[in-house]
Amino acid sequence: MDHIQLSSAIIPTALAGFLSLFAVVRLWKLRAAPGAMPLTLLFISIAIWSIGSAIETVLTQLELKIFWIQLQYLGIAWITVFWLLFCLRYTNRQRPTTVRFYLIFSWIPIATIILAFTNPYHYLVWSNLHLSAVRGINVVHQDYGVWFWVNALYSLSLYIAGLVMLIQNYIRTPRALRQETLLIILAGFVPGIANFIILSTGDLFPPLKLAPLSFVFMGLVIVFVVYFHQLLDIIPIARDTTIENMRDGIVVVDLNDRIVDINPVGERIVQGSQAEVIGNPIGEILGDLTDWISSSKKGETPEKIITIDQGSNNKVFVLNQIPLTDVQGSLIGYSIIFHDNTESHVLNRDLKNQADRLTVLYEIGKAITSTLKIDDLLELIFSQLSKVITSDAYFVAIYLPETHELDIRILFDQGKRYPATQVDASRGLSSWIVEHKKPLLIKDLHKELEDLPVEPILVGEKNLSRSWLGVPLLADKELIGLLAVSSYAPNFFDESDQLLMEQISQQAALSIQNARLYEEAKEQANLDSLTGVSNHKHLIETLHQDTEKALAAMMPISLIMLDIDHFKIYNDTYGHTIGDEVLRLTVQAIKSHIKKTDTVGRWGGEEFGIVLLNATITQANMVANRIRRTLSELPLFDVEGQTIPKPTISQGIATIPDHTTGADELVIIADRALYRAKARGRDQVAVGTPSPES
Repeated sequence: MDHIQLSSAIIPTALAGFLSLFAVVRLWKLRAAPGAMPLTLLFISIAIWSIGSAIETVLTQLELKIFWIQLQYLGIAWITVFWLLFCLRYTNRQRPTTVRFYLIFSWIPIATIILAFTNPYHYLVWSNLHLSAVRGINVVHQDYGVWFWVNALYSLSLYIAGLVMLIQNYIRTPRALRQETLLIILAGFVPGIANFIILSTGDLFPPLKLAPLSFVFMGLVIVFVVYFHQLLDIIPIARDTTIENMRDGIVVVDLNDRIVDINPVGERIVQGSQAEVIGNPIGEILGDLTDWISSSKKGETPEKIITIDQGSNNKVFVLNQIPLTDVQGSLIGYSIIFHDNTESHVLNRDLKNQADRLTVLYEIGKAITSTLKIDDLLELIFSQLSKVITSDAYFVAIYLPETHELDIRILFDQGKRYPATQVDASRGLSSWIVEHKKPLLIKDLHKELEDLPVEPILVGEKNLSRSWLGVPLLADKELIGLLAVSSYAPNFFDESDQLLMEQISQQAALSIQNARLYEEAKEQANLDSLTGVSNHKHLIETLHQDTEKALAAMMPISLIMLDIDHFKIYNDTYGHTIGDEVLRLTVQAIKSHIKKTDTVGRWGGEEFGIVLLNATITQANMVANRIRRTLSELPLFDVEGQTIPKPTISQGIATIPDHTTGADELVIIADRALYRAKARGRDQVAVGTPSPES
């Protein structure tokens, strides 16, 4: 017993360790939920830290205390890594795989553990460890070494990154779910405050370990939220600006049939606000649809038509249920889409004599709500249009207001498909539709030619048609395109064809507008907001796609990793405005030397990646050096208009198949080459070396 000292101060720390183990057992039952496994690993690390700290406090000999302090680092070093992984999984972000995550973030923890156990040989973690008495208890006084602060700064960075993700997720989360997210954020601040106190003033009472206690508190709050508020399975899974702006109603349900999201149109359909319906079972909100939802999941009833009384008008909706998967392909819920089909329904009632055509019109409505890709959508529109209107030629065009042109995406004439083409919207029969935004029916062009307000132009077969019918595609009274048919026979179309074309165009225009909003939102999500080039995620996706293409075509592909030398000087000396200008000038220099098929993206900070299709090492080297020379010649001024030094860049090159055959390895080789270029003095280009596998 001479080597043991007992104190009530160890009780909270020991209790924290056992509570952590208890949390591990409970969390294991939730391991399939998003974020549960990282949280489990976090508690294991806290348990190692807490129990090790309690044992270390009980012991009196310095050698034994040091050993248990070293063992604690098996948990300490990993806590913020698992915290960051939990935040990534919980916020459902596009993210690296688990293996890649650990490859990226494990180097510092592994090094810290090794250095902690080998400290007597280098004193990088602790420069001095000695015993001191605090209220009759022997405690170890630690003088920290250089690596301790390196690890502390790294851990702080991961901790802050996780908090930032949670705060961003809180902002994006519907109000009905914010309370639970706020609890995690507030709990997450506790370890930060505790560690700030410890690092700035030391433990207020060293036998009582404040740091592990703060992490236990944070973790238990999260577990409380998980069990009592079911936070990890009620998360927004289909929220973006596209859904907010769609004219269709969207209700998103999770795998337990609870509503987790709804757009404004959906709120009007269910006659309840977002705050009132989120978290409730779908059966309580839309009880009449319970059987349809169940059978639709099995693929038995893929669509349903319902009528909803909305004041003085009845709205008719076509319902579709679409499975939702996360970024790893796992099923996480379903979207129920309420497509407003009211106008088509009214027209069906009023035009019973055209029952056959309106049946096909319904099929068109169903088909064009099945995709949000514009090219696929236009193909569906043409496919359905050709079924209901027999014609010699078909035109499906998108209006380009910036150039006042018609982009004819689909052009069929006499059974032959012609390449897409762009024509001046001020010429031809279509120009009248563009100007007036109204349909135009010409029954016999030969007889009406002299009286036409516009002169026809020839596309397709270059033969003048006799009959022509065109209708505008309008969304919110704005022209977005047009549909047209023509025949080489006179009097081929009549007013009933015009009416049917208008019906088709109404549905097509709404779907095209939704598709446009979706593609615009998707494009913006892929761009870096400052430089306008691809962001990190999109650059990685493009690299993998282009690598597959290159390997399939047996052609080379090169990757240039580019870093602006001493970039921090520009921010520190001239301000962030000049720093931003340096980034934009770098992109300008890059774009001036790459092809349209190449891709440039911001890797992060002042680092960029350039994917060069069908480029050898020699060609990539030429491009890299041209970029370097061009950047050195671009003018750069401070905020007062005075010339300041031009930035220099270091670049690393890797090529498939010379260096490797995989995209991930290509990045590693190019990155290593970049660091060789920087190590050799910067402002130069270095070529990678092949991997052993190659």
